[in-house]
This record gives sequence, C-alpha cells and structure tokens, in this order.
Amino acid sequence: MTTRSSTGALPATTTRPLDLHSTHRISRTARLSAVIVSLGIVASSAYALLADDPYRDLSDATVVAAKAQDVCSVLFAGVLLWLIRTTVATRAAHLLRVGLLAYVAYSYAIYLTGVPMNRAFLVYVVIESAALAGLVEGLLRLTTWSWPLVSRRLSRGTGWMLSLVAVLFTGLWLSALVPYALGGATPEPAGVGGAPYPVYVLDLVVVLPCILAVGVLLLQGRPLAGPLAVVALVKILTLFGALWAGVLVGLATGEDVELGADAGPSVLMLVASAWLLVRWLRALTPARTTGSPS
Repeated sequence: MTTRSSTGALPATTTRPLDLHSTHRISRTARLSAVIVSLGIVASSAYALLADDPYRDLSDATVVAAKAQDVCSVLFAGVLLWLIRTTVATRAAHLLRVGLLAYVAYSYAIYLTGVPMNRAFLVYVVIESAALAGLVEGLLRLTTWSWPLVSRRLSRGTGWMLSLVAVLFTGLWLSALVPYALGGATPEPAGVGGAPYPVYVLDLVVVLPCILAVGVLLLQGRPLAGPLAVVALVKILTLFGALWAGVLVGLATGEDVELGADAGPSVLMLVASAWLLVRWLRALTPARTTGSPS
C-alpha cells in the first residue's frame, strides 16, 4: 500500500529514463540473422581470399580493394556476434547491430549485382536475405520504444550534415549520368557486361533518399530521428572505412589506385560521422536521476 508523508505528498520514487542503458531481450529473428550473416561472411570471405580467381574480369586494383573489404567484413561479423553474445542487449548495442546490418545489406547487394558470378553467389544471396530480415526487424523495433529528447543544436547539425551528404553524392552521380542521358559518353565505371554501375542504382534509389529522409526528420526534431541517425552514421563509418582500407592496401602493394570524385568528401564524412556518432551515443544516454522529496 502507498502511504502519504506528514505533509500529504506522495513519497519520492526513483525514475529510470528510457535510454541507451535500457536493456531488452534479443529477439530470435535478430539473433538468427546475425549468426547467419556472420557465418556467411566468413565463408564467402574465405573463398575470396583463398580461391584462385574469385573476382574474374575485374581490374587488379578492384580485386585488391574487394579483398580488403572482405577482411573488414569479417571483422564486422565478429562485432555482430559479440553484440548478441548474451540474451539481452542495451539499446546502444541494438543500434550498432542495425547499423552493421545496413552496411552488410548494401555491400552484398553490390556483390550480387556488380561482381561477375562466382561460386559464392548463393552464399551472397543468403547473407543479403538474412541481413535485410535483421535490418527490417531492428528498424521496426525502434518505433516501439521511447527515446529521450536531445539538444536542438545536435539534431539540426546532424540533420544538415546528412542532408548535405545526400545532396552532394546525388550531385556527383548525376554529373556523370545526366550528360550520358543527353548523348554524352558512357559514364565510368560501368557495371558488369555494360549493366548500370550498382553503386549508382543503390545510392540513387535507396541509400541517398533514406539519408536525406533522416536528415529532414532531424531538422523537424522528431524523437525517432536520433536513433535512425545513429544507424546511418554506423553505416557510413563502416562502408567508407572498408573502402579506404582497400585504397590503403592498394597503395601499400603498389597497385595503380584511382581515386574517384567522392574520395575527398568521403574522408570528411568519416571524420564528421565518427565525431557525431560519439555525440549521439552520449546524448541518447542521459544521466539517471533520483527524485527528491517534495
């Protein structure tokens, strides 16, 4: 029974805000998708690193970059397994896992559509399917939780940054595609067999509109925009980190590395995304307070 104090006020209670410290039970879908994705990445990467010619018909520099990304993907697979090592997880771990799955879904969609078919093709299919299942489940779960409010300055700063990224990369890709549509030269690089370059397809149809949408939600101050921003920042960090790992390996091995128009912006994105990710994880983890007597 609850009793009142001599002043007539109810006794103070301890409050625990819903934040990144809060834990939840990891769903069967989340756990299964992470395990399948991780095992698939290890299997496909082992094939890529050990087979004689896994990436046939691609330039030497592209092959080196692809193998460097395979190594990075194995590391990310290890992080995925670490994030589901217990039956419960914090919301921070959930956001990191969803961001990693976004990276996997993007990367292996390119393997499926932008690499000549090899003996690991069906493994790519399994990885992509499991990553998309876990990604969708993870995003839907975000909508069922309450999230703390963060500073307007952080929201607007991140919103403008993500919006600028979406507009900048859209402009870069359109600068190659619009002249071709008007009768100019075929844009480089092209996809396998003359098919559209898969990065153009995925970025213009899926990724950049999603990044822009998150930026707009941040500018509008929507509570769900913060968690979505963390997912987007993790995806940006992992993707461009893996791409730059390929560049560094190519330079170290003496390959003729050709940097695209997005090289400079991607470095700035890596630095800004890392800084903003730390800020967001701190902002979504407010200090827990204990109420005082009235």
